[in-house]
Amino acid sequence: MIQKIFIGILFGTLIGMFITSLFLFHQTNIIDLFLTKITATSIVTGVFCGIYAHLSKSKLQVFLISIIIGSIVFYTKYLITGHHFDPLTMGIFVGAMLGGTFAIIKKVQSRYRTYKRFKRLRKS
Repeated sequence: MIQKIFIGILFGTLIGMFITSLFLFHQTNIIDLFLTKITATSIVTGVFCGIYAHLSKSKLQVFLISIIIGSIVFYTKYLITGHHFDPLTMGIFVGAMLGGTFAIIKKVQSRYRTYKRFKRLRKS
């Protein structure tokens, strides 16, 4: 579970910094990209998506629920801070990116387990 949360934090940070760089047109430092509301909200979304990815078995369900989690977290940020950069669209985008990341990781792990099982069967 800690591994999924860490992956959510890492990818949430990267996605948040990418989105922030789209809104900031002048040259900024990495620190300035990291210390924004959008990046912080993406990190929180990554944590919640990581927790759900650990609890769920279905890749499609992880993807769809991550979109819903992203929408809820970004809209909650909008209600608390009043930071209006189209929160629902941004939440759906971040949730879809995180959900896709977790679905791909789950698929790769499944294929790797199958490969190891077939390799073990070939040896015996």
